[in-house]
Amino acid sequence: MRDCSKECQRGAAPDRWLDGLDAMVAELHAGQRFCCSQTVLAIGMRRLGIDDPDLLRAMEGFCGGACDGACGALAGGAALMGLYLGKGTEREPRSETIRQYVKELTETFRAYWKGTTCESIVHGEAELRKRICPNVIAGAVEMVWSILGEHGLDLDRRRIDRMPRQ
Repeated sequence: MRDCSKECQRGAAPDRWLDGLDAMVAELHAGQRFCCSQTVLAIGMRRLGIDDPDLLRAMEGFCGGACDGACGALAGGAALMGLYLGKGTEREPRSETIRQYVKELTETFRAYWKGTTCESIVHGEAELRKRICPNVIAGAVEMVWSILGEHGLDLDRRRIDRMPRQ
C-alpha cells in the first residue's frame, strides 16, 4: 500500500513496524473507521504503548481536511511528532526541535504528494480518496518515523520517557 517506501525511509535502517503498517492502516482506517488524522496518531500510540481514547477524539477535529483543507494525515503526523517530543506538563521543557521536524515533514509530504491539502491530493473525488488515502496515511507515518529516526530518536520511546524524574 505504501507508495513512498524508498523516498520516505531515506536510507533508514529496516524497521519491523513498517512491515505491519499496511495492515494497521486497514484495521484502523477501514475496519474501525478512524479518519486519517486519527489513524496516523493511533499507529504511533500503538508503537509507544499508549492507550488514550481522548487523544484520538481530539484528532477528529483534523479529519478530512477540516482544518482549512489541510490533509488529516499530515496533521496527524505533526501531532505524532508532538507526542514524541512535545511538552505535556508544567515541568517539561518545550521542544527546541519540533518546529523544524514538522517543517521537514511538511516539505517531504508536499514533495511526494504534490500538495498538503485533501483537495490537492484527491481532488474531491470519492473513489480516488478511497484508493489513495490509505497510502497517504501509511506514507505520513513512514515520513514521521524516518525524520525522527534520522535525528537519532528512539522510535519506541517518547522523549519524556527518557527524561530523569524529578
